[in-house]
Amino acid sequence: MSEIDEILRAADELQARGERVALATVVSVRGSSYRRPGARLLVPEHAPPVGLISGGCLEDEAARLAREALKLDAPVLVTIDHSGEGDELWGMGLGCRGVIELLAEPPSLAEETLGALVAARREGRPTYLLTGLDGERRVLSAAEADALGERAVLAVAHGRPTLLGESVLDPILPPLHLVVCGAGPDAGALVAAGVRQGWRVDVVDPRRSFLRPQRFPGARLLDAEASDAADATGAGEWTAAVVMSHDYLRDAAFVGSFLGRQLTYLGVLGPRDRTERLVNELPSRPSDADLAVLHAPAGLDLGADGAEQVATSIVAEILAVVHGRSGGPLRSLAGPIHS
Repeated sequence: MSEIDEILRAADELQARGERVALATVVSVRGSSYRRPGARLLVPEHAPPVGLISGGCLEDEAARLAREALKLDAPVLVTIDHSGEGDELWGMGLGCRGVIELLAEPPSLAEETLGALVAARREGRPTYLLTGLDGERRVLSAAEADALGERAVLAVAHGRPTLLGESVLDPILPPLHLVVCGAGPDAGALVAAGVRQGWRVDVVDPRRSFLRPQRFPGARLLDAEASDAADATGAGEWTAAVVMSHDYLRDAAFVGSFLGRQLTYLGVLGPRDRTERLVNELPSRPSDADLAVLHAPAGLDLGADGAEQVATSIVAEILAVVHGRSGGPLRSLAGPIHS
């Protein structure tokens, strides 16, 4: 279960027994930080917090400050500043040496935000929340959110909250849609890895007997012909598809079905020359945009061997593509790891 799913499950249980909750969301980071804007912490009135906004070093402090929103019944901008801590404290539990700002939402606003997270995950529906520190909240359209300026456009594009003066724009987007094409014996590891990321995962295969729920917990199983895979899954611009049926003609049909769908990522398992031949033999010539998102062989160069390691390699490559990163070692970066 992903972190957000844990938060939503805990919120349901707490609210069912009548406990009020606040929701703290990272909206700004300066300096060194374990998490980026969008990380969330559910803060019950009495129970321990749920979620992770750091490596464990800031949660108690954040929860203490977030409970001010419960007392005031109003949103509070919480600032946690460890940028000036002396060297004598380094290594004693302070894993983040920067400034983190969180929007702490009182129960009424937290409930609305949690509902938007549910809608994004279950219905694929985005929500754009603009919350003023005076307590006023508006639900915007994507166009209205973009109209708030360059920072808002970037926030909407990446699905990360941002501070805009005395307000916070929180674009809550659907999670990445992972389509695993082929339900063979190695598909389970990739499906499980995608589910752990909190992605919406589909497994599509015309071989109905392979589509057994116990093999792919957390995924939607679709019995469809390979040529109909894109339509059956509703693949679009926030979809990563991985073709891994290990049958040449079936893989070709899978790849052909995704052409022109503006995918984020299209990976194909197998040797490079196999995929090149497959692409050259497609009835329709892929566009430059199709080829730009094609990753074959799929995955980063990790020396992966076996289904679990290959799944790790592919998920890592998808994350690098989504975040516009190289996928190289962090130690080679001259600047901060989170730009």
